Amino acid sequence: MTIHDVFDGARLLTEAASTLQANQIFLTVGDDFEEYARIVSAGRPEQPLGPPFDPAKQFLPSARGIWVIGRNAQGQLVHTQAMRLLDLCDQTLARYMSARFAEFPPGGVGIDMDGSWFRPGPGAKRITGRACYHGEMWVKDDAAYRGRGLIDHLARFAFLTAMLHWQPDFVFGFMLRTVARRGLAEREGYMHCDPYCLSWKVEGRNEPLDCNMVWMDIEDIRHVIHVPLEQRVPVAA
Repeated sequence: MTIHDVFDGARLLTEAASTLQANQIFLTVGDDFEEYARIVSAGRPEQPLGPPFDPAKQFLPSARGIWVIGRNAQGQLVHTQAMRLLDLCDQTLARYMSARFAEFPPGGVGIDMDGSWFRPGPGAKRITGRACYHGEMWVKDDAAYRGRGLIDHLARFAFLTAMLHWQPDFVFGFMLRTVARRGLAEREGYMHCDPYCLSWKVEGRNEPLDCNMVWMDIEDIRHVIHVPLEQRVPVAA
């Protein structure tokens, strides 16, 4: 990582945090996932902690995981997201996920693994080295936080944190196709998408949860963090 990356990254990280604070989202960053599990259990009961970030199910050393939460002025939880670093070395993400996709299911639903599958797209076959998995993206269902462009700043904060902390070769995540196709992938800043590569068979439901894989390499991140965000985030009164 160049000194230019560090200087620009720190400046843009501060700008993102300041914009969010002006809109009553006060961020905290941590690496203790036992603490994160307690925060989610208390403040986000409608969406249980996802297994990829559950310390009871995953080994999550502090050097390999970061979580971000946002609280409002009253101290209520209004936002979460988390990242973990996978050191793939020379293995592709396609090979890794084909063997281990069962470790990345959504939280709060029973999954029939026999009816679920991962089919790698071209991006997964290209991703290798240090890959950052980005998930747990949640914003409270409240007009004060949704539909106002804040997700752009929240995702940018995560990408900048990952870049400054780990210098990953790639960042990737999984997004429901119905959500991704409404534009969330672009709003978060992802520049590439492998459509329809992951499907979860939910126990007791006829329709599966089909997902796209969204991803970027480090050059994409360096580009997207400088792309101007929509000027539609009014400062809260």
